[in-house]
Amino acid sequence: MVTGSTGGMGEGIARRLAAEGAAVIVSGRRTEQGEQVARDIRASGGQAVFVRADVACEADCVGLIRGALDHFGRLDILVNNAGITPAAPLDQETAENWDRVFAINVRGAFLCCREAIPAMRRQGGGRIINIGSTVPFRGKMDRLAYACSKGALLTMTKVLARGLVADRILVNWIMVGWVATPAEIELRNRIEGDGLAFLEEKSRQAPLGRLETVEDIASGVAYLASDEASHVTGCELNISGGLWI
Repeated sequence: MVTGSTGGMGEGIARRLAAEGAAVIVSGRRTEQGEQVARDIRASGGQAVFVRADVACEADCVGLIRGALDHFGRLDILVNNAGITPAAPLDQETAENWDRVFAINVRGAFLCCREAIPAMRRQGGGRIINIGSTVPFRGKMDRLAYACSKGALLTMTKVLARGLVADRILVNWIMVGWVATPAEIELRNRIEGDGLAFLEEKSRQAPLGRLETVEDIASGVAYLASDEASHVTGCELNISGGLWI
């Protein structure tokens, strides 16, 4: 199960896990795009179905996990990727926007975990992989809500990892630096005017000479979901290209 996988990083993660042999639930709010991702995976020889869900809605989170169990009979891997990254000066931040960020970035992940963990316990284990960010550690005031939401997700990762280790449910976090996804380009268009040019310049200034790619993040997820990571839990896998050390 990959939340927020109708495009961007989530889509790349879903495609990589399918290529590694996982049967994948593609999910998100955009039905047409999600159905297309699932069709593409099936056309490439993989297994995938699309289940529409807005993780800000509790009923959708419940239905999402039940959909995975109905389709495939079990749930081995949950990737909490869905997230939004709005930016606003502190004096223009609204309570409604703050609540929306937390509803998607934190509460949605919690609800999916709450629903998935009993199934993982029954089957003898599983993997939960939360997609994080460097922003809690190096963010600016115009992304305060986002930074705080990802900080909360990191705390949830640690608490769940400790609490679920006896159940063989491994819970880890991937620290994402800067990925030029379509959503990031759109955000930078609003802030900077020309988002692509801005990100190209930031890429040249990055410690390793480029920003991360979707494939970089998908590779980290594939590792944490694999047998090679069978002794890894409570981990902060830093795939930020040196942006945060």
